[in-house]
Amino acid sequence: MTSQAEVSAEIGTTAPAGDGTGADQVAAALAVLGVRRVFAIASIHNLPVLRALRARGETEIVGMRHEQGAVHAADGYARATGELGVAVVSTGPGTANAMGGLFEASFASSRVLLITGQVETAHLGRGRGYIHEAENQSDMLRTVCRSVSVPRRAGDIGAEVLRLAGEAMTGRPRPVAVELPIDLQRAAAPVTDGRPPVITRDPVDDAGAAEAARLLSAARRPLIWAGGGVTGSGASRALAALAEAARVPVVTSREGRGALPEDHPLCLGCYPAVEPLRSYVESADLLLAVGTRFQMYPTDSWRLRLPANLVHLDADPSVIGRSYPARLPLVGDAALGLTQIGDHLTGAPASRPDHRDAYLAEGRAALAAARAVIGAEMGPDHEAICASIRRRLPRDGVVVRDATVPAYVWGDRVLPILAPRTSIRPTAAGIGPGLPLAIGAALGSGAPAVLIQGDGGFMLSVGELAAAVQSRAHVIVCLFDDRGYGVLREIIRDSYGGAVHDVDLATPDFTALAASFGIPAFRISGPDGFDTEFAAAVARPGPTLLHIDLAALAPINR
Repeated sequence: MTSQAEVSAEIGTTAPAGDGTGADQVAAALAVLGVRRVFAIASIHNLPVLRALRARGETEIVGMRHEQGAVHAADGYARATGELGVAVVSTGPGTANAMGGLFEASFASSRVLLITGQVETAHLGRGRGYIHEAENQSDMLRTVCRSVSVPRRAGDIGAEVLRLAGEAMTGRPRPVAVELPIDLQRAAAPVTDGRPPVITRDPVDDAGAAEAARLLSAARRPLIWAGGGVTGSGASRALAALAEAARVPVVTSREGRGALPEDHPLCLGCYPAVEPLRSYVESADLLLAVGTRFQMYPTDSWRLRLPANLVHLDADPSVIGRSYPARLPLVGDAALGLTQIGDHLTGAPASRPDHRDAYLAEGRAALAAARAVIGAEMGPDHEAICASIRRRLPRDGVVVRDATVPAYVWGDRVLPILAPRTSIRPTAAGIGPGLPLAIGAALGSGAPAVLIQGDGGFMLSVGELAAAVQSRAHVIVCLFDDRGYGVLREIIRDSYGGAVHDVDLATPDFTALAASFGIPAFRISGPDGFDTEFAAAVARPGPTLLHIDLAALAPINR
């Protein structure tokens, strides 16, 4: 057992003399980076960093309840703002807990910096069983991070934080991590503000951009496919400008939702594999794909047929040609590349306005028919709830979905997304991250965040209700309760037959649970009651929980 004296020696009781410490370097670096908030779990191995942040007073500390939740919240913050999301956790078991959040951030190409403590340098890597010791922690982190650093001098900490932030935000974003031995956090080190990293954006080859413009102009049935990289690189305006200049319709992946607002006349939604929109997409004679790796769901497990004339623009050259061969690969920043293509665009599309108008009308008819197919699955009550959310939520409100049946059927596809950075889901399809993602998104955006989540996933992060209250995050939890893992029930019924097993759950009284935290909570048994309480929740600051009894609603028929 570790004694109180040993713990006190580990964290230190007073800062050493001098003009700063390694922990102060962290606070100064985050200030240079403009980091407004960090999401943290306090520990004996990060208290100096948290104290330094509070002393400097430029970065708010949001206390979370689990390390995985802290990283998810930093991830949601990064996606909603385009800024660096920062989580501060402890070494050993704390960093192990954070791995699920880092896995999702890596899968989603999110700008996340993990700051974790580490044992004293004298004990680092020696395997003697020191408290919170993790011999191979860096190797573990490297499985989901672009770069991992363990500074060996207190004076190097600030520069390493700035360098890692630059790596997280350059090219295709990815999470990064820094491990800070506790003795270096306390050690004297000169503190200078330093300089923010230079984030470079690479243009595409100009000859390639000119060829893409020529192909776009010459095509009779051109189409643009916008992925998450469009929003991630801030390329939404460039996308709209090119699509409007060429009068080319746009479909998106689920991660690309909001890249072009879904009420824009050129936007054909995010379900290109649903008939008859699928036939329309497959009839294209040119596809300009931007910031996408063509994931499983929007391509119907890569069975969707795309044209041989595929122009693929992405900051990550490794994704080009990975799932579909590209006739013209363009490596570079999405915003710069789209602008370059637009600069080379001639007046050719305007010479066929009638044809382009008819082609677009055909696409909008296909979209409406595909939407009707999904509407038939939703049933009338879910249709009404979906309509209520869009009617009541501000245009800049963030829509967060967890892995749950209502999200799969309508939250991920039908609920209109009207602005960039307002659509967030677990890209890796993991269950449970919804609440902390929504907390980070709400605090980052300053707008309400609506969360569509099932009871099974909610229980994985239920402790973050306390974080929502303490941070006063404007999160509206729409908790769809069927007292179990509804998706798995469907799989057992459809694929295995026989009795349903292992998926029914004991669940708490969710409204009473939320009320015990001081959260306004209401039981919902129909769309009219939902509309009333959702409107009140949008107007009310802080968190609200709407407990929706799925058994009381007309069923979803998938």
